[in-house]
Amino acid sequence: MPKTEAPKLNVLLVDDDADMLSMLSKLLSRRGYAVETASSATTALAKLKKSSFEVVISDVRMPKMDGVALLEKVKERTPRTAVVLLTGYGTIETAVNAMKKGAYDYITKPPNPDEILLMLEKLREAQRLMDVNEALARELTGSVDDDGIVGEHPTMQELNKLIERVARADSTVLIRGESGTGKELVARSIHLHSPRARFPFIVVNCAAMSSELLENELFGHERGAYTDARERRLGKFEVAHRGTIFLDEIGAMSTGLQQSLLRVLQEKSFERVGGTMTVEVDVRVVAATNADMEELVKLRQFRDDLYYRLNVVRIDAPPLRHRLSDVPALATHFLGKYVRKCGRPVEGIDAAAVALLQQYQWPGNVRELENAIERALVLGESRRLMPDELPAEVRGISSLTMPSGAAGQGLTDSVDRYERELLLRALVEEDWNQSRAAETLQINRTTLIGKMKKHQITSQPGQV
Repeated sequence: MPKTEAPKLNVLLVDDDADMLSMLSKLLSRRGYAVETASSATTALAKLKKSSFEVVISDVRMPKMDGVALLEKVKERTPRTAVVLLTGYGTIETAVNAMKKGAYDYITKPPNPDEILLMLEKLREAQRLMDVNEALARELTGSVDDDGIVGEHPTMQELNKLIERVARADSTVLIRGESGTGKELVARSIHLHSPRARFPFIVVNCAAMSSELLENELFGHERGAYTDARERRLGKFEVAHRGTIFLDEIGAMSTGLQQSLLRVLQEKSFERVGGTMTVEVDVRVVAATNADMEELVKLRQFRDDLYYRLNVVRIDAPPLRHRLSDVPALATHFLGKYVRKCGRPVEGIDAAAVALLQQYQWPGNVRELENAIERALVLGESRRLMPDELPAEVRGISSLTMPSGAAGQGLTDSVDRYERELLLRALVEEDWNQSRAAETLQINRTTLIGKMKKHQITSQPGQV
């Protein structure tokens, strides 16, 4: 079946140069775009009142109201409209600053037709994804609670299939992954899809307390077990009876406690601290770690017999940088979550902000993304989440600033950094496939490799 092409965008061109308007209008009209023109910002605003446009392409320097002022008016009235600025070399710094205010992109004059067409195609795809992701977020916030796993990347689809298979069994599970990748979410999902779902899901962080406190937390104590033990206290294993216990950061557990845990796995029984009565439990154990468990076993810091008992089924939680295509859906999911908590009326995430979120490599993974969205909602004031509301480190690639010094030196530096951004954006979008990235940038692969060396882009972030 032939692929159905998405409709072209409605574009409003704004420039006081009649020749420029005519040239751009003919170029875009021939490619199927619905184009209207305006010779001033005032005329453009009047047209925006009567009609809706997905894109406004405006000159920066215009009499009475310039392109930056128009940008602010457009974002105030129709936040979903993407604004692209046309700028001469003398106003590049202005255009760069405008991107911080929500401009989608800027193009230097005289504009390269291929550059404009490529930019519009990318924008069309970005807006399509935004529509899909916002619809997904509405579905999620309407029918799925915060325990839902969000993601359409192939690795997440495989993860969800594995979770469903593992949930039906009763084997122990070891979840591996970097900090912040959602290991607890995976464990909770296993529980919710299992026959034990009606019973407790108990979380214990093995790295959050001393060995003595952790023993008391897991197994409880009898009255009089120590000075302050005035009452019998049930441990987490008893509380989790017939349910699931999730042991996070299992690699931090002391060797003495490892022996006690091994007994629970083998015999399904234990004694409370200070007690002699054997307590029998029916609990599924799911453990997680961000440590190199094989190395801990080699160093005799973790019992090999316990490791093999825990590692019956291994699940790897992928880092967010390996599934950046899921960032928009995750961001909109967290937006819906915190809009309800913060009470700030936010309609969505600006396209320029989405682009920044997808370029950042998220060393703190999903947890860092969630924190960034919550922070933006707490500190921001606009109707849409804007680029300047994101943390500085997230804005690092696209928030280009002119360095102090001579104007010529500043221009060269900005152009180099903007070129590096374009390279990174293409590589990330194409999963670091150099041939496809070169095709996206409309250059040959040899040129791409040369530019990657120039900008010291040697490999995918996080890989050697």
